[in-house]
Amino acid sequence: MAEEMRISLPRTLVNQLLHAAQSAPDSSRWGMIGARGRTPAHCYPLTDLDAKSISAARHQLERRGETLFAAYRTDAGDAQAPDLTELDALGIRVPLLLGISLGTKGVLQLRGWRIEAQRRVALEISISEN
Repeated sequence: MAEEMRISLPRTLVNQLLHAAQSAPDSSRWGMIGARGRTPAHCYPLTDLDAKSISAARHQLERRGETLFAAYRTDAGDAQAPDLTELDALGIRVPLLLGISLGTKGVLQLRGWRIEAQRRVALEISISEN
C-alpha cells in the first residue's frame, strides 16, 4: 500500500520557501529541504543545478544533522510538477518534490508529489505551527 498522501510543513519552513521564491521571482530555481527525524526543518536554495552547488547544500544540511527530505523548484508561473530528469541526471534521489510559485501576485502556491516507481503521485500539503 502507498504511504500517506499528505505531508505537513512547519510554518517557519514555508516562510523560508516563500523567501526563496521571492528571491528569484522571474526565474526557476531548485533547492533541497533538510529534515530532523521526519520533520522538515530548513530549505537550501541551490545557486545552480550542478554538482558543486548540490554538494555545498548537502554539506550544510549534514552539518545541521539533517537528512534530505525533499527537493523543490520555484517557478514564475504555476506550481507545476518538477521534471525528474534534471535531478536524475545529477544523481539526486528524493522521496518528495515540491513545486513553488508566486504565479498569483503575493500568494504562495505550493504543490507536492511523492516519487513512486519514477512517477509523481500528488500529495496534500498542510501547514503546522511547529
